Amino acid sequence: MRSVFSRQSALRVNAWGLLLVLLLLVATPVRSTGVIALLMLYGIGYLIAHRESLRLARLDWWVVLLLSALLIGRIGPFMVGGYSARYLSDGLHMVASIPIYLMLRHAISVADLGQLRRWLEWGVSGGAIGGMLLALYQTQWLNMGRADGFLYSINFGYLNAMLMALALGLLPGSTRRWGLLLAAVAVAAVVAVTLSGTRGAMLAILGVVVLLLLLNLRRVGVVRSLGILLLGIIGLVGAYQGLPVVEQRVDKGVAEVQAILDGNLQERGSSTGHRIQLWVAAWEAFKQRPSIGLSYPEREALNDELVEAGAVIPWVDGVSRGHAHSQYFEMLATGGVVGIIALLGYLLMPALYHGWRWRRQPDNAFALAGLGFTVAVAICGLTEVLLQQEMIAAFYAYMQAVLVALGISHARGKEEEIRVPTP
Repeated sequence: MRSVFSRQSALRVNAWGLLLVLLLLVATPVRSTGVIALLMLYGIGYLIAHRESLRLARLDWWVVLLLSALLIGRIGPFMVGGYSARYLSDGLHMVASIPIYLMLRHAISVADLGQLRRWLEWGVSGGAIGGMLLALYQTQWLNMGRADGFLYSINFGYLNAMLMALALGLLPGSTRRWGLLLAAVAVAAVVAVTLSGTRGAMLAILGVVVLLLLLNLRRVGVVRSLGILLLGIIGLVGAYQGLPVVEQRVDKGVAEVQAILDGNLQERGSSTGHRIQLWVAAWEAFKQRPSIGLSYPEREALNDELVEAGAVIPWVDGVSRGHAHSQYFEMLATGGVVGIIALLGYLLMPALYHGWRWRRQPDNAFALAGLGFTVAVAICGLTEVLLQQEMIAAFYAYMQAVLVALGISHARGKEEEIRVPTP
C-alpha cells in the first residue's frame, strides 16, 4: 500500500491527472471534475500515508484558507436559506483541491519541475487546440450560430480564455519550439472564444494580453509589443468582416450601449441593459442585509417589490434566484460583506501573490501563468457568476493549487542555486 502512495507514484498520478483535466476541459463531453475528484481522493490517501513527515509552512495555511474562502462566504446564506446544499456546492468544489495542493507541496522536488511543466504545456496545448477544432466543427460544419462545446457558449468561451492565459503565461522560459507552439495554442484558444461569441471572454483576452505585454515590455520590446497589438487589431477586423457570429455580437453590443445611453434599458434582448438592472437589484439586496446578504427566495421576493416600485424593469422579476450576472454583485447580494471579503481571498489575493512571486523571480513562468489565469477569471467575473458553475469553480481552484505549488518549488530551486558557492 505504501508504494501506491510513494512520492514517485504521486508524481505520475498528478502528471497524468493534470494532463487529463486540461484535455477534457473544453474538447470533450467528459467533465474534468471527475479527474479532480479522483485526485482529491488519492491526495487524501497520500496525506494519510505520509502524515508523519507532513509539515505545513505559514504560506500553506494561507493557501488552504483561500481555497476555503468561497465556502466560508457561503455559510451565512446557507443558514438563512433553509440549509440548501446549492449554496455550498461551488465552495465545496473549490475545497476539493486542498488535499491535492498539500500532496503536491509534499511530493514535488525541484528536479521534477521540468517534467511537470511539460505535462502542463501538453495539457494546455491539447485542450486549446481541441476546443478550437470543436468550435470550428460546430460553427462551420454544423452551422451553429455560436460554438458551445459541450457546455453553454458563455462557459465555453470563459474556459478557453483561461487556457489562453495559461499558454501566454508559460511562454517566458520556454524553448523556441515550445514558445512557438504555445503562441499558436494561445491563438487557437482565441479562435474558440471568438466563435463562441462570448464578449466577456473577449474582454478578458484583451486584458490579459495587455497586462502580460506591459509586464514583459523590457523583454519583448516596445516595437514587438506594438506589432503584436497591431496583429491583434487586424485579426479582430478580419474576424468582424469574415465571421457572422463576430459581426452580430459586435453590432449587438454597440446597439445595446447606444440604447443604454438613450436611457432605454427595456430593449428586448439587451443583455447589457438587463445586467445593469440585475446589478441594481443585487445592490438593493445587499442593503437589506449587509452582513451576509439575502437568500435566493428573499432576493426573488425583493425583486417583486422593486418591480412594483418601478426601481427595476419587469424583466428582472422573471430571473431565477435573482441571478446577478456578475461574480462581484452576486457575492454582494448573497454573501454581503463576508462574501466580498471571501471574494477578495479567492480572486484578489492569488493575483497579488502570483504578481509578487513573479516580480521577485521574473523567470518563474508558473507565477506569471498564475497571474494571467487569475486576471482572466477576475475579468470574466465582471459580467457573469462563472464560479457558481461547479466545473469552473473546481478547475479554477485546481489550477491555483497546481500553479502555486509549482511556483513555490521553482522559487526553492532558485534559493538553492544562490546558496551553492561558486567555484
